[in-house]
Amino acid sequence: MLNSFQIFFLFVAFSQFILGIWGNGFLGLINCIHWIKRSKISLSNFIIMNLAFSRIIQQCVVIFHVTTLMFYPDPHYGVTLSQIRDIGWILSNYLNIWLSTCLSVFYCLKIAIFSHPAFLWLKWRISQVLACILLTCVLFFFISILLLIQKFEMYSDFVKLRLITNDTENVRRKEGEFYVFQVLSLLWTLIPFNISLFSCLLLILSLRRHTRMMGHQVNATRDVSTKAHVRATIVMFSFLFLFVFYLVILFMGTASAFLKNGKVIIKITLVAIPIYPIVHSFILIQQNKNLKQAFLRLLWLKKGCMKGGGRGSLTH
Repeated sequence: MLNSFQIFFLFVAFSQFILGIWGNGFLGLINCIHWIKRSKISLSNFIIMNLAFSRIIQQCVVIFHVTTLMFYPDPHYGVTLSQIRDIGWILSNYLNIWLSTCLSVFYCLKIAIFSHPAFLWLKWRISQVLACILLTCVLFFFISILLLIQKFEMYSDFVKLRLITNDTENVRRKEGEFYVFQVLSLLWTLIPFNISLFSCLLLILSLRRHTRMMGHQVNATRDVSTKAHVRATIVMFSFLFLFVFYLVILFMGTASAFLKNGKVIIKITLVAIPIYPIVHSFILIQQNKNLKQAFLRLLWLKKGCMKGGGRGSLTH
C-alpha cells in the first residue's frame, strides 16, 4: 500500500511525464509535418526534431525508473529492469545533451559575426562541424556502452558478494568502488558543457560588438540581426543554466548512495531531472515565432483559431 508521500511523488512524476511528452511531442510533430509537406527541412529544425524525440525517450525512461522504484524496490528482483533502464537512459541522455550542444554551436556559427579566419572557416562549414560533433557523440556513446557493461559486471559481483559473505568491510569497499565508478562515468558531460559555454560566450560577445557597431542607427537590417542575436542568446543562456542544474542533479543522484537518506534523494532527483528537457523545449517554442503561433492555435488561445480561421503553414 502506497503512503501519501509516494502517491504525491507518483502524481508529480506522471504530471511531468505528460507535460514533457506534450511539449516535445509538439516540437517533433510540427517539424515532421514541415519536412513531409515541403520535402526538406532546415538544419536547425532537423536538430530540434531529433532533440524532441530523444527527450521523449528520456521522459519514458524516467517514468519507467519511477515505476520500478515504487513497485520493485528490492534491487535483487529488479536487476534486469535496471539494466534495461540504464541502456535506455544512456541512449536518450547522450542524444539529449549532444543534440542540445549541436543546437548551441549552430546558433553561434549562424548568427554570431566575427571576422577571424578560423571562425569564418567554421561558419562556412557549419554542416561538417555539426557532423564532427555528432561523430564525437557516437564515439563517446560506444565508450559508455563498454563502461556500462563493466558497471553491470561490478554490480553483479557486488550483489553476489553481499549475499554470500558476512564481511561487511569488504562489501562496503566493493559498494564504494561501484558508486565511485558511476560518478566518474558522468565526467564526460563536461565536454559538451564546455562547448556550449564557449558558444554562448562567443554569441554574447558578438551581440555586444554588433550593438556597438550599429550604435543608435535604426534600420530593418540592424533590427532583424539584433533580434536574432537576442533570441539565440536567450535560448543558449537558458540551456546553460538548465544544463548546470541538470548536471548537479545527476551528480547528486549518483552520489546519493553515499548519503544516509539515499532513497529520498533518488526520488527528488527523479522529479528534478525532467525539469531541464521540459523547460528548455518550451523555451524553444517561445523563442520561435511560428512555433509559438502554432502552439497557441493548439491551445485555442488565438482568436483566428477560435473563429475557425487562421490558415497557413505552421513553420517556415
